[in-house]
Amino acid sequence: MTNLPKFLPRRAQAYAAVVLAVAAYGAAVLWGRLQLGAQIRAQILERDAVILQALARREAAEAAARDPAFDPAEPASQYAVLLGMADLTNIIAARLFDAAGRFVAGVPLEVKEAALSEATLARLQTLEPLTRFQTDAPRAELFLHLPDLTSPQPDTLSWVEVYIPFHAPTERTLLGVGQFVLEGFTLQREFARLDRRLNHQSAALFGVGALLICLGLGWAFARLERANRLLADRTADLQRANQALADAARSAALGAVAAHLIHSLKNPVAGLQSFVVARHDTADPAESAEWREALAATRRMQKLIQDVVGVLRDQEAAPAYHLPLAELAQSVAASLQNLATARGVTLTTRSSGEATLDNRAAGLLRLILTNLVQNGLEATPPGGRVELVLEADAQTLTAEVRDQGPGIPEAMRARLFEPVPSTKEGGSG
Repeated sequence: MTNLPKFLPRRAQAYAAVVLAVAAYGAAVLWGRLQLGAQIRAQILERDAVILQALARREAAEAAARDPAFDPAEPASQYAVLLGMADLTNIIAARLFDAAGRFVAGVPLEVKEAALSEATLARLQTLEPLTRFQTDAPRAELFLHLPDLTSPQPDTLSWVEVYIPFHAPTERTLLGVGQFVLEGFTLQREFARLDRRLNHQSAALFGVGALLICLGLGWAFARLERANRLLADRTADLQRANQALADAARSAALGAVAAHLIHSLKNPVAGLQSFVVARHDTADPAESAEWREALAATRRMQKLIQDVVGVLRDQEAAPAYHLPLAELAQSVAASLQNLATARGVTLTTRSSGEATLDNRAAGLLRLILTNLVQNGLEATPPGGRVELVLEADAQTLTAEVRDQGPGIPEAMRARLFEPVPSTKEGGSG
């Protein structure tokens, strides 16, 4: 059971917790109802015993006042008290026992003889009355035969047995025991009404309590669910922030290396370009084409270095500003217009969306787009068309370079974003 929560959905766990809480509360209500019912029954039975004991004491006092020879230790005197109380309402039989628990006499005459058990006699030695409630007991346990043979009698009866200990007023010695058998149907009906009332109250208490438990736990689980969602969102934000920091750290390291390389190459390339220009101007006509090609290569290198230096300058010290997508597309097209014209290719741009980029991101994206558009121009035959498309929505920026070249070879598509040597003349890979 310890691994069960791992397999249950979170909502099922909440439902299970509510069911368990309601079940535990219902068990507590049921236990309380049973305990309260038992206590009230005991108090009702004790009430009858206390009343009959008080009546027995009064009857004994009155008998002693009427007859100076009255002796509470004598069975005859005890029997007189028993007879004086046998006429009370609801008493259907009475028995007299001696101090040893043996049967002495009983009324009416058909009452069955019996003897007190050792447990009952031991309790009565404390001189406290004792009550027992018998339900649907065989009638033959109380009477020898039916007192009225002219009308049918039930085979079972319900009665209350009240045992009254007899003792002298100034002594604590058991002298005898009077057993009074009261009609039990009235008490049985009273107990039935008590049970119904307790059941209704317990059901109402359980219903209200279960509703409060469901509402309380539902509110608590809803708060917990919101807290879990908030924690998950913040965890995701933290992971994205950590990833961004890691990317920024890598970018900073690469930027530092790139800056060092670019600044190291800037002066040598500038000197190489000056040398190539000088030799181009003085070269023989037979070598002029080769020097012209070398001059174009050095100019491209110089332009690339200048672009990278500009991006690094924007990253480090330039004031921040925002650039619309249309201006970014036009800037890329303007930088490559001479190449497009030289190759006889039409270069167009198209942008949609109101998004803008800060100058730092725009500088990096401009380098990427320039390289892609240049590849498209070089792959498109004369008379063809290259289009740069920038589209943006609330969260995404999409850039497309559409050319009319032969396309990427099938063998290279699986490694499209891996650094590989270039097969293009003059390409760097």
